[in-house]
Amino acid sequence: MALQMLTNVSIAFIYRDATFKSESTSQTHLGETLDVLKEQGDWLRVRQEDGYEGWVARFFVVEKPKSWEDHSFYYSGAPIAWVFQSPDSQSNTIRDMTILSRLPLIGQQEGWVQILLPDGVQGWVQSQPRSLAHSVDVELLVQTAFGFQGTQYYWGGRSPKGFDCSGFVQTVFGLNGLQLPRDAYQQAEVGIRVDDNFSNWEVGDLIFFSEKSEKITHVALSLGGGDFIHASGYVKVNSLNPDHADIYLEKYPKLFTKTMRVL
Repeated sequence: MALQMLTNVSIAFIYRDATFKSESTSQTHLGETLDVLKEQGDWLRVRQEDGYEGWVARFFVVEKPKSWEDHSFYYSGAPIAWVFQSPDSQSNTIRDMTILSRLPLIGQQEGWVQILLPDGVQGWVQSQPRSLAHSVDVELLVQTAFGFQGTQYYWGGRSPKGFDCSGFVQTVFGLNGLQLPRDAYQQAEVGIRVDDNFSNWEVGDLIFFSEKSEKITHVALSLGGGDFIHASGYVKVNSLNPDHADIYLEKYPKLFTKTMRVL
């Protein structure tokens, strides 16, 4: 079996090339399994769980223990949570984790769960588990999206610490049972195209935009009626509907490319 690593920090950036001077293209989160494709000095070329490939600095990861998948797992429901040394919020913090993390559950105490970190360190987090979704409930999908409202934009980001547009969409759907590709142009190939009249768009459709080229450069989640939520500066609501003047921006109709139904 190919060498596998686990991300050992809350969020680590994935880079296009094996250098910090390169463009960051995505992120990997605490406890995520990474398949090693190539080694180059202090860098590893890896394939993430969503199939995305890139380079990660070696000191952000540890080798995956053979017994890792034998555990029961705790799935965090808090956007960002601290891992403490003991079940006491006044104790030392060890690391932080995001809602994307999946870590072995090794103990419980009233209001707390004990988890195992990838490097073997044990810690405690205030219990706020999330339920796993196996099919998409549109109401919960929208609730998840609005739960991130106000989160800042970050190129390459796919976590509550910062999203780019496609990272936001991928995360919202991933937390609700549907794994989408990482980049907007890849997401634009998923599902069935619907007509360009926004009055026919449903909640949960994906709206795509292009700037200065034919390649898709931006994606948003339809809220119906031409309204959408997306990551642009920060996660917020805008609209293609001029009747919704408080959230309408005239640039978006000019950049609009197509809408895809993925549900």
